[in-house]
Formats: sequence, C-alpha cells, structure tokens
Amino acid sequence: MPTLPWAWHPYVYIGKSIWGMIVQRRAALTRTSTMDSLATYASAGIRRTLQAYLTTKARLRSKAFFCNALAGNSDINLCVNSDLTVSCTCHDIDASGHIGDLREQSVEQILDGPTARRFREMLAEGRLPTPLCTRCCDLRMINRNQAAKLVDMYHTPDFMMVENTSACNLRCLSCPREKIRQIRSKVSMSLDEVRRVATELNAAGVKRIAYLNQGEPFLSKNIRRELEILREVNPSFWINTSTNGQYIDSDDKREAALLMDRIHISLDGVDQRMVNRYQRGLDFEAVYHNMKALVEYRDARGRRSPTIIWKYLLFRWTESRRHVLRAVEMARAAGVDRIEFDKTVSPFYGMPIRSYLGWLKGIGEQIDGDRCVVFRADTQETVAETQRNDSEAEVVATDV
Repeated sequence: MPTLPWAWHPYVYIGKSIWGMIVQRRAALTRTSTMDSLATYASAGIRRTLQAYLTTKARLRSKAFFCNALAGNSDINLCVNSDLTVSCTCHDIDASGHIGDLREQSVEQILDGPTARRFREMLAEGRLPTPLCTRCCDLRMINRNQAAKLVDMYHTPDFMMVENTSACNLRCLSCPREKIRQIRSKVSMSLDEVRRVATELNAAGVKRIAYLNQGEPFLSKNIRRELEILREVNPSFWINTSTNGQYIDSDDKREAALLMDRIHISLDGVDQRMVNRYQRGLDFEAVYHNMKALVEYRDARGRRSPTIIWKYLLFRWTESRRHVLRAVEMARAAGVDRIEFDKTVSPFYGMPIRSYLGWLKGIGEQIDGDRCVVFRADTQETVAETQRNDSEAEVVATDV
C-alpha cells in the first residue's frame, strides 16, 4: 500500500482531529437528546399516572374536582396564546387545554362556551379533562355535591396571561419547544392583535396581566410598542413578565421594561457552566450585565418600578449552600430588588432534594414555599392578590 508523502501528514492529522471533534459532538448531542426525550416521556408518564391516581382517589372518597381557572379565580392560569387561542392552563403544551379563540369570542363567551363548560362538568363528575390538570395549582378536590353546584358558578377573571410570542432564543432542558411550534398557528402577535387582546381583556374587567408564557417576550422587536398599547387601553393594568434577559440589551428594550410593574429575570446559576446545564444557549455574562444595566437605567430616572427580581431555579447542580450564597452576593452587587430561589421537579434527575429537605433554611425568608432574599421592600406592588377560599377544598395539584 503506497504511503503518503511527508508533506501531506499535517493535513491528515488536522483532518483526523476535525473528524474526531465531529464524532464527539454528535455523541454529546445524542446523549443530550436522549436525556431530553427521557425527561419528556417520564413527565408525560407521571402525569398520566397521577391522573389515574387522582380520579381513583376521588371516586373512592366520593369526591369530585373544581378548577379555579375555569371559575375565573386564577392568579396564574388562563392564557391568551400567540395565535389568540385561549388555554385554561399556562402548561398547555399539547393544545388539550384550549377552551376558545379570542379572534371569534370574548373572554366571557369563552368561559361560558361549550369546551369550558364540558371541562367543568367533567371535573364535577370526578374526572380530569386532560393530564395537564395534574400539574395545575388551580385544581381542587371537593365534595361531589358541592362540585355539582359550582359548575355554573364562574365569572370573568381579574388576571390573565398574554403570550406576545411563542418564539424563544434558548433550548432549555425539558422545554417541549418542538411541540409548541406545532400547536401554534402563529408565532407572534401583530400590533393590531395586541390591541384587540388589550381591548378584550379590559372589557372583561381584567386588571392584572402576566406578559409571558411559552416564549421569550423580549424577542419581539415591537415589545415597547406592544406595552404602550396596553397602557393606552388601560393605564392601570398591572403588568409583570419573566424573561431570560438576554435581549434587554438596548435603551429601547429597557424603556419597554420600564412600562412594566415587575420583571423576573431567570438566571439559573452563578457562572456559564452552571446555567448551561439547563438554560442552553444563554450567555451568563451578557444576562448578568443586562440585569445590572436595567437596574441602573431605572434608578437613573428616579423610578421605583418595575420591581426587578433575579429568579434562580434550584436544581441538583445549583442548590448547594455555597452557590446560593454566591448568588445572593451577586444579586446584591447587581442592585436587584430581591432574588428568589424556586425549587423545581423537572427534569426529574435534576430535582433539588436537599432544598426540599430544608437545607437552605436561614437564607432569606420563606415565601410561598421558596426562599427569597429581599434587598428593597416593594412599595409599588400594592395590588391585592385574589383571595381563595380553601376552607372546604383540598389541594391535590402537584407540579410535574
């Protein structure tokens, strides 16, 4: 077999090196894809198992179900999606929670419509309309007789979510991005559609809006104008959002942010290596800089709003006391109003077991089950939260 000339050897070596890097990259992608698929299937399996468990439990105890969202009492669900369909849950990743369409119906007509009514009747019979119900914080188990009486007791909500876009710049672990693309007939709202949504929500008596759902709100190049439209329709709308912060990188986007009342900036770690475990595609330094710059931009204008919060998800790889204390110091240095440490259960292999066992006690204060360190008391968030009467209701929801 003829040998290659010596002059070719460096090129052969480079070629082998490049091929080796390609093979390693493909193997890494395969492992990542496998874990993503495993997490997705596991979550779906857990939801189906919980659906069977809860319906069996209700039947054996002569109980039924009630949904705060379908009654108009929710503080987190009921969402206008980017294609103007309306879902009864913010976790509607397969369209099984679609209850209407704002292009054809008003908010009142949607809650009074056949799908919402069918869902309420199924719940009153002790059945769950969709496996997504098992991860919904608005699900309640109540007496069957009481549930039957509540089927027709609903009203237009005080709170709704608005998804201006379903597009996102990240590829977060466990996020069913491909499913979301498939079920949305339109990726982003037009300005005319934003005005229509704002008008419909105002007419329904909605006072609070969460401007987010399955996408990154600041990916919209028109977000400032969108928020101006909301303020034009109703200047007193209370608006909050959650963002990965990567696109709050210009004065125009910062001006858009100042039109809100509260902003959560998701940054799940204290360095690039940590955030890459979940928030794939995020630039840690850029987001931290954008968060700090937004605080400075707000303060330079003598503003007290929006309240700026660093939202830090706790995973197995981010929950150590050392990392949490480091995040607290970084949050203090950035000037944010507070940092919140939220426990998660997805992906299942990343569950922060130590945090669930209370290892972070003594850091900040306990708020709604999670730890929070407050650097500046909220003076702008004076909107009263909807009070829920749970005296006769048993909470059965779990976040899976």
